[in-house]
Amino acid sequence: MQRETTTFFGVILEREPATSPWADWIWRVADVVTDAPETDGWMLMSEEGEGRVRYLNAPHPLTLHHKMVEAYDANIETGAPKLWVMLDDEPGAQPPFRVRGVTADPYEAQGALDSAEGLVEKIEMPRATLAWMARFLSEIPEAPAFRKRRRDKVQIEKQIFGKDPVYTSLRHDPEEGQA
Repeated sequence: MQRETTTFFGVILEREPATSPWADWIWRVADVVTDAPETDGWMLMSEEGEGRVRYLNAPHPLTLHHKMVEAYDANIETGAPKLWVMLDDEPGAQPPFRVRGVTADPYEAQGALDSAEGLVEKIEMPRATLAWMARFLSEIPEAPAFRKRRRDKVQIEKQIFGKDPVYTSLRHDPEEGQA
């Protein structure tokens, strides 16, 4: 059984003109690519009319760990497994983002979304990645079912003639002290 396994992705970031008067551009993660060529930062992939531009940044690891099986199962059980690409703001750069990571763990992605920093994009998990993830999960043995512990029975010392008991009842009779 492997404790963890890793694969690498290239992240494709797309910029297109915004229709809003308050923003010039809309940035979104368009896709992830397996076996992408290594780049040094963002590499221009294509430039289409009207300002639509695509960039590639690779490689970025996706590591599955054997202790996160429940999270991966939750992702698969949705019926439409996803990958999340987490980007950090990098002002002054073009594009203005740095890839923080790629994850298949919905709880890690939720934590990144809750931080409200950068951009977190959800995209479809490629079929090859889903097959790789399913192979990894099938090799991991089932976790034992939760069993609630029970307290041990308290053994009260038997009172033997001539020996004071170690344990005495804490019951107090209020009429006993009055004469």
